[in-house]
Amino acid sequence: MQVMMPSVSSLPTTAKPSAINTAGTATTQHEPQLLDLGPDLTVYIGAERDARFIYKEIYGDNCYDIAPLPADAFIIDAGANIGLFTLYMKAKYPSAQILAFEPVPQILDIFRRNLALHNIPPQDVHVHACALGAESVQAKSLTYFPNAPGNSTFVPEEKDLLRKALPAEHYQRMIDRSSAGATKVDVPIERLSRFLDTYRNLKQIDFLKIDVESWELDVLRGIEDRHWGLVRNVAVEVSELSGLRGQIEALLISKGFNVERELASWSYETAPTYTVLARRDGQ
Repeated sequence: MQVMMPSVSSLPTTAKPSAINTAGTATTQHEPQLLDLGPDLTVYIGAERDARFIYKEIYGDNCYDIAPLPADAFIIDAGANIGLFTLYMKAKYPSAQILAFEPVPQILDIFRRNLALHNIPPQDVHVHACALGAESVQAKSLTYFPNAPGNSTFVPEEKDLLRKALPAEHYQRMIDRSSAGATKVDVPIERLSRFLDTYRNLKQIDFLKIDVESWELDVLRGIEDRHWGLVRNVAVEVSELSGLRGQIEALLISKGFNVERELASWSYETAPTYTVLARRDGQ
């Protein structure tokens, strides 16, 4: 989701809130705090700069207002983070049902707090503590950035490329600050179709949102053809540095979507980030 991080290739592994950082000393993770992000939203957050950045994208730039959805829309939130997209969609479509995925325990805890804070009924948002991917995996190492949770990733190498691509020393220092305390967390991975099979009467998937830090293609490959026909709209955030955009667009076109891309307003010329938008005819 953002632009922040240096090398993290040799971090130790942990799945506990109290982690070990790159210096080998104990690191206390951010205690969630309540924050007024705007006149329309108060939430629990773990890192203020990260939360404000995502809030601006969703609530200010309206980056996910890509098509009108039915009042009872079925929405998938892949890379739910602290829940801002889910809260936005539930405010806009109160009768919507959302299937949400967030693998990092520390982030998931904040997401659940925000659902409770905003009185979202559990039956309206089904939350799963796993990542999505092309294959089911019991545990895979994910790099978690407590100062920038939205950047947590299975592909930390792409963050190293980002750091090298940024031209100004100022931005590199910003990345260094944001990556302080980075740790590795083992998380499970499941295929999206495994969950969709549990919805016996599912007739339409109105919106699939994917923001998973260079893991987007794996998420898409976890959808079986029997479910692709149900999907009406897709939004995928992808960094050009990942090298995945062309493959993502080709896959979506092969599934019958009309595909376009929008350059993120905050994107850097040397490290562009796009939102790939896919819609069915008539959307």
